Amino acid sequence: MGRRLTREEISSIGIYGFLGYIGAFNSPYIGGIQGTKKLQEKLNIKNSTDFHVLEIGCATGYAACMLGEEYGCKVTGIDISDVLIEKAKERADKRGLENVNFQTADAINLPFEDDTFDAVYGVAVTALVPDSLKALSEYYRVVRPGGIVGTLDLFLSKTAPIELAEKINEVMSGVLGGDVAIRSIDEWRTLFDHTPLVETELTETFGEVFENPKDRLSSISATFRLFYHMLVNKTVRSKMSEALRLRKVANLKEGADQKHVGYLTFTGMK
Repeated sequence: MGRRLTREEISSIGIYGFLGYIGAFNSPYIGGIQGTKKLQEKLNIKNSTDFHVLEIGCATGYAACMLGEEYGCKVTGIDISDVLIEKAKERADKRGLENVNFQTADAINLPFEDDTFDAVYGVAVTALVPDSLKALSEYYRVVRPGGIVGTLDLFLSKTAPIELAEKINEVMSGVLGGDVAIRSIDEWRTLFDHTPLVETELTETFGEVFENPKDRLSSISATFRLFYHMLVNKTVRSKMSEALRLRKVANLKEGADQKHVGYLTFTGMK
């Protein structure tokens, strides 16, 4: 189970860390498992421990462990949250994955030497850092020549209502504790054009943008823990009003707004 946090620690970690602590990030959310696999398949991964992959924003390590199990390559996952990194290490230990490791780090200031990794990727993280271009520059710096950089992120269509964009931005900013502005697909293209990456490829996907966890038992457990902590901790109860609103935004996958929100898969070579 890992170390149990005190009530004071839980009150101080913020919504993102709290959701990871209760088990809400036990599978990829934006783009789902299929979206994550779609991106991973474009990284030209070799089935060898000599091939080293860096995952940016690994959360509780689901995708990194999936990658390490499937390919047998070496995987390093980073996340800005100490709480989530602890959960990720626990996941890898339970699965006996000695080729997968995790550490706390910031996407815009990676603690690695130049040309360290054979592939670098992030799922639903590049859009959420304060300086996305700086983050992409860091991905480029630490990947080896000939290596692949990839990212999967949300985008808005040209026809998306302003109200929808404002709703998503407000909720995401509340959960992550900073200003978040979802980009249009054209804004993403402009951002990628400012990187030195070559042989770039960008695909757009609509439908099932927000995917609920496939592990129903885990989802039920996370929900139970959420309401327990809201009941006994008024700070959590206040903070989680934003996260509960995120669930309403996620329901757009079944509504008319579905055509306005998608996720992109981008890759480029150094």
